[in-house]
This record gives sequence, structure tokens and C-alpha cells, in this order.
Amino acid sequence: MVKLELFSVLIALLLSIGCSFTGVMSSDAPTSIGNYEPPNDAYIPSNFTIPSGNVYKFKLYSGGYVWYKCNITSGKWNIDQFRTVYFNNKEDTLLYPSSAVAVLDFRGGKVIIRSAIPKHDTSTMTVAVIGTAPSANPKKDYSYELISVTDSTGKGAFEDVSYLILSEAEGGVAPPDKECGTKYPDGYIYSTDITATVLYFHPGTK
Repeated sequence: MVKLELFSVLIALLLSIGCSFTGVMSSDAPTSIGNYEPPNDAYIPSNFTIPSGNVYKFKLYSGGYVWYKCNITSGKWNIDQFRTVYFNNKEDTLLYPSSAVAVLDFRGGKVIIRSAIPKHDTSTMTVAVIGTAPSANPKKDYSYELISVTDSTGKGAFEDVSYLILSEAEGGVAPPDKECGTKYPDGYIYSTDITATVLYFHPGTK
């Protein structure tokens, strides 16, 4: 299994040249989105409830960066932007850049996840966080998130996705709030890497 440290290095390289994959193809490039193996090893917080009539569809592995901005008026770090790349398997990061299957853009207050293989899949979805739960190590690792899909377009893996769960994140946390305005000045942008497993659900029955 690929170590997450290596995963982060590869994502850093990927993000350094941008998040556009249109036209990037090779013999190793995936032609579909989703790892359909059961999520047996993925932890789901007990307070997360996927509405009845929705079932697990597939999972993806994600990696990227979160940028936080220090606001001394509130004395807190606010998310300024984030950028994420998705792979069907952790091992697929070794085949970067052609192995990425989707990317996340945070623009104008909207979170959009879109296919990175438009030749085979044109699906795109807009999502919103509707629930959170603390990680086992909240000072180091980003919280779990329950996410709903508010809009979708195109044809492909994301067209019928209804809910997502961000699970088992590593990294992605801002410095302590007390350091905003003391160690870091107002307006300071702090960046940190994050990796996670993301579970996708769609309407259906088991």
C-alpha cells in the first residue's frame, strides 16, 4: 500500500502545475470513476445517517491542500480555499498525472466536484456539508463530514450520487486559534495538506 506521505508529495506535485486534466491521457489512464469494493474498513461516525432509499455506490481516495486565513476580528482561522484530487485506488497515485479521475474546485462559495476524464465521463456535482464529527485526533486531522449533493450535470459516475462521507482524513487542520493574531498576523494564509477516503451513496436498495 502506498504510504500517505508519498501520496501527499505526489499531490503537491500535481497541484503545483494546476488541476486541469483535460486531454491528459495515457495507456494507464482510467476510463471510469469509482472503486466499487465494499467500504468495510472505513469508519462512519454514529451521528451520520444516510436517508433511507440511498445505498453505498463506490469510494475514492483524495489528496490535496486546504488554505486557512487568519481573522483577528473573530480570532479564528477560516477556510479560504481548498483543492482536491481523487483517485480510484491509493496505488494509482504512482501513475500520476494520468491516474486522477476527479478534481474538486472551491470557487465563489461553491464546492464543485468534476470528472477529470471527460472523454469517458462528463459528470459534475455541486455539494454542501450538512454534518460534521470530530476526528480521533482533532488537533492534527480534519473532521469527518456528511455531505449532500445539491446539483449535478453531465453523464457518468457522479450523475446519481446523492450523499458523500469524508472519512479517515489525515492532516488538513489549521493552527490553534490562539495563534491567529499572535504568531500569525491578520490575513495570514496558512496551507496544509490533507488525504482522505470518500464514500459515495446513490438512490437504491441493498
